[in-house]
Amino acid sequence: MQKVKYVLFAVLISGGFATTVSAQEDTIVEATILGAEEIEADKSYNQGIQQFQTNDFEGAIASFSKAIELNAGFTKAYLNRGSAYMEVEKYSEAISDFNVALNDPEGKEAYYLRGKCYEKLGSRDKAKGDYASAMEAKADDDRPYYYRGLIKFNEGDYEGAISDFTEAINRNKRHAYAYNDRGSAKRMMEKYDDAIKDYLKALQIDNKLAFVHNNLGSAYRKKGRFDEAIKSYTKAVEVDPKYYIAYNNRGSAHYDAGNYDRALADFDRAIELNKNYAFAYNNRASAKFKLEDYKGCIEDCTTAISFDPNYGYAYLNRGNAKELLRDDKGACADWKKAAELGVEGAKSYASGC
Repeated sequence: MQKVKYVLFAVLISGGFATTVSAQEDTIVEATILGAEEIEADKSYNQGIQQFQTNDFEGAIASFSKAIELNAGFTKAYLNRGSAYMEVEKYSEAISDFNVALNDPEGKEAYYLRGKCYEKLGSRDKAKGDYASAMEAKADDDRPYYYRGLIKFNEGDYEGAISDFTEAINRNKRHAYAYNDRGSAKRMMEKYDDAIKDYLKALQIDNKLAFVHNNLGSAYRKKGRFDEAIKSYTKAVEVDPKYYIAYNNRGSAHYDAGNYDRALADFDRAIELNKNYAFAYNNRASAKFKLEDYKGCIEDCTTAISFDPNYGYAYLNRGNAKELLRDDKGACADWKKAAELGVEGAKSYASGC
């Protein structure tokens, strides 16, 4: 997911104000002159812009607040103070500013920004409503479509997500994140060939997105194209050497291809990078099981369970290893626990205990 990009609305002010003399008419035509408070408001506002751009968000909030005190109808100050509040995760305060901005026809950018706040606060329906209003306010803006698509994706509405990501792409042909996320929605629907096309398109736009290489690898793996999956995961860790998820996934591809020693090495690396990564411990346990290191398998499953006590597959795998070490009582206890946690494969084992 992309980081939110804010639009700063600058006001440029000059140091003095001139008059124009018409000699023929012998009259003076005065330029529009701002009042002293409006001049100071603009100065504070522009100072807030500079502070925002240097990531001094608290300073920017103070400057925009001063501008608002001097000019209560300063819509752009409300918009930008709201954006600064978002940066420091004060979403309720940001919403209040965007509400004020929306009283001005020039403040419609606030629909999109307020939608982001509602999303951060977990109010998905309100966020989707604001994104819809943002679409009406600015038909060529790809952002509300993209972020509404993310909400739909997280809600499991993959068809709806695909539709919104497509609309975002129609408005921004180089939206690599939208191609990636549309690919992930298609992958969730098991449309792996279509997902692969979207991931490849995203990488044509930006080949340095490690997570897209990782996602492409996962789509290839679902298709049983293990060599291509391994190449994609390898590219992911070349782009980001600390990408432990990609090491874990490459290990899984090696495992699926029957290369258990290579799988073990990748799971080792994933654990080195994240010692609390339960999935990698369970996966390493599976590789050790295949290599007949049953004690090592039990140790890794136990570690995985210590990080996630509801990790059903870790109980199943530990039970299988215990059985081969003639610990039938321990195996039955683990299989029963796995079955309680909803692991279908464990039920047949547990029924024989």
